[in-house]
Amino acid sequence: MSYREDVLKEDRIRVRGAKEADIRFQDGGLRHAVGVKNYQIMRACRDDVEASGDGFGWTYNHAAMIAWWQGRFFVEYLSNVQTEHMPPGQTLLCHSQDGRHWSKPQVIFPSIEVPTAPYLGPGKELLGETTPAICHQRMGFYVTTEGKLLVSAFYGISPHIHIAPNNGYGVGRVVREIYPDLSLSPIYFIRYNAPGGYTRENTDVFPYFEESGDCDFVKACREYLDNRLVIQQWWEEQRYDSELFTVPGGQALSYYTLPCGDIMGVYKNGAVIRSKDGGETWSDRKLSYSLETNTAKVWGQKTSDGRYALVYNPSRNGAHRWPLAVTTGDNGEDFEELLAIVPEISPCRYEGGLKNLGAQYMRGICESNPQAPDGKMWLTYSVNKEDIWVCEVPVPIRGVQEEDVREDFSDLSAWNLYIPQWTNAEKAEEGLRLSDRDPYDRPRAQRAIVPAALCEVKTSLKAENLREGTGMIVEAQDRHGKQALRLMFDADGMLRVKTGGAPREWTEYPTGTWIDVTLRLDCVKGSAHATLSWEGKQAEREFNFNQPLEQVERILFTTKATLPWQTFEDCGKGGMLKDLPEDKPRKETAYTIGRFESKTIAAE
Repeated sequence: MSYREDVLKEDRIRVRGAKEADIRFQDGGLRHAVGVKNYQIMRACRDDVEASGDGFGWTYNHAAMIAWWQGRFFVEYLSNVQTEHMPPGQTLLCHSQDGRHWSKPQVIFPSIEVPTAPYLGPGKELLGETTPAICHQRMGFYVTTEGKLLVSAFYGISPHIHIAPNNGYGVGRVVREIYPDLSLSPIYFIRYNAPGGYTRENTDVFPYFEESGDCDFVKACREYLDNRLVIQQWWEEQRYDSELFTVPGGQALSYYTLPCGDIMGVYKNGAVIRSKDGGETWSDRKLSYSLETNTAKVWGQKTSDGRYALVYNPSRNGAHRWPLAVTTGDNGEDFEELLAIVPEISPCRYEGGLKNLGAQYMRGICESNPQAPDGKMWLTYSVNKEDIWVCEVPVPIRGVQEEDVREDFSDLSAWNLYIPQWTNAEKAEEGLRLSDRDPYDRPRAQRAIVPAALCEVKTSLKAENLREGTGMIVEAQDRHGKQALRLMFDADGMLRVKTGGAPREWTEYPTGTWIDVTLRLDCVKGSAHATLSWEGKQAEREFNFNQPLEQVERILFTTKATLPWQTFEDCGKGGMLKDLPEDKPRKETAYTIGRFESKTIAAE
């Protein structure tokens, strides 16, 4: 037995046969799960508050949670002005009927001030007579057995950026009910954090839930408190509450039920626990070394096809939380290939402390709550601790297209879409329309094709309006994202082709007219034969590949050739990344993809 096998044999969760992610690349150089849609639901913006996702212009947004209830998705997230653990802080809520179009976030747990005299935690000498509390929560939503939706948060205290509000010495946990008409109950404390010094007698910011005149609400809160499996997720903020927790916990618990009925729990850093009695008691924590991760969260769940999925950042590097990937398995203990579910990371636009880069802190719909009826895996996550996203993952989860493609965009289920808030990728009357007003991000429409060393791709494009620095971009890639070829229909009316590693002018092209494009891609010869035709005109040329590829596997359509990415060498944790300039919406770029076909060609 090898050293690796000897160490990994005791793992409670075993990720086997997965190629390690190459974190020099933001998708890890991994295959992309087919048909994934990523939607940005809140875009931080300080330069144009009206254009920001929430209307506040606060630029630290993180720790999103997601639920589905009575035909709607709900996402809760916390927000600070600029920096993690630095007050003021608040929690916001938004909702959506389809998962794509979201309401403007509203404050559900506002910034509050509390007296510091009761505080028993570190750094008290840094506080005045009162102090702003910081929202922090590892759990957001609970649906009762009678169908009530409760949303909760925790108020902690952070005298200094490096004294975290989740250290066990905070104020307490608050709750309110979301009604079917989307109105909200008043805010109540559901659990004061007495070990931290705060009790019902010395904390009068909100009333205690028992004081509510709504008997059904009181009953719902009691049920919530009595569910030991669910409130094990509270451990981190209230870890010294021995009445709530009979066994030690960990950070950011995710849990799912195994085929045998046991509960498998996963914490940060790949620590795994197991319960044989529905969460009443747990085994000790044990690291699973094959679950290669760091300080970001791990999300695990049973998927609608009866299999299991783990979603996490497969990296030992906590400063760069990328890629965001999924691995699947049949039994909840053994998992297979890693697939990327976020294709790239937009740059961190605003300076702030402790801003780890990347797509991170993902959460799905907890198995204790109702599941979305479409059978998909729905996730929410933050990017750079700045923007809030949701992710729609088709089930079964797969990484390979098995049949040639011929479609007219009446069905987008197999398309990977990445849609920042100031962009769009949507079905239009004539096809799939991409638009872009974002200076620092771009929409992506990506189609997996049958992996092939020799293939033909046909599409048609029509430019509406293209602003300087953007265009109609078409790129053929392999499974790792290496480029065979990039077509750049630039805003100046010139088609340039990145071939042999350098852009070259090819031909002028018209706007407002359909342009038919055919690419014959030969990975053995390392060349592409490209043909363009429009209004009786034709252009034809042979191009060398940019890189050697074994097979072409996906075609990307977007609006910018590259993004001003931060790289593996940049770090946002120490506030070293400065604000990017002029973060405001730009004039719109837009074009339409009219058709798409791909065909594998037998070797001649």
